[in-house]
Amino acid sequence: MLTVCLTLINDDEDKKSFEQLVKKFEKKLYTESFKILRSHELAEEAVWETFYRIADNFHKIHNLPVYKMEAYLIITIRNASYRLYNKEKKHFYNDIHEEMRDIPSADEFNDYNVADLSKAISELEEKYRVAITYFYYYGHNADETAKLMGVSRNAVYKYLRKGEQILFEKLRGDISE
Repeated sequence: MLTVCLTLINDDEDKKSFEQLVKKFEKKLYTESFKILRSHELAEEAVWETFYRIADNFHKIHNLPVYKMEAYLIITIRNASYRLYNKEKKHFYNDIHEEMRDIPSADEFNDYNVADLSKAISELEEKYRVAITYFYYYGHNADETAKLMGVSRNAVYKYLRKGEQILFEKLRGDISE
C-alpha cells in the first residue's frame, strides 16, 4: 500500500519525508482507529485510507510543524474511521434487507480448479472482471478499487456481488454439463 501512496508524490525528497511520516505515525493511527472500529481489518484500512489522503495532498501539508502534522493526522484518522464505521454499518443493514440471493460463499469456490476459475473470470464483462481483479487478486480495498475504476464504493460492492454470482453460475454450469 505504501507504494501506491508513493506514486501520488512526485518529488523524491517528499517521498522520503512521507515514508518517515508513515514509520513514525502508523502505529499511533492504527491504535486511534482501532478504538473506534474495534476491528483489526477495518482499522488497517482506515490507516491506509488516511495515508492515501495524506499522500494525495502531501504537497500542501508536508511543511507543517510536527505538532500540527500530528493533530492533522489524528483528525484525518478519526474521520476515516467514522466514515468506515458508518459505511460498514450501512452496508451491513442493506445486506440484511436485500432479497436473499444465491450468492456463493468462498468455500463453494474452493471446489473448482484454478484454471476453470481463471477462464470464467476472463469471460466476465469488463466491470466485473476489473472489480474482482483489483479486490481479490491485488488486494485493494473497496475505496481503492472504486478510485481506480472511477466509480463509487457502492458500485464496487455491486460489481463484486454480481460478478461472484455470474462466476458461480458459470462454474456450476460447467460441472453439470
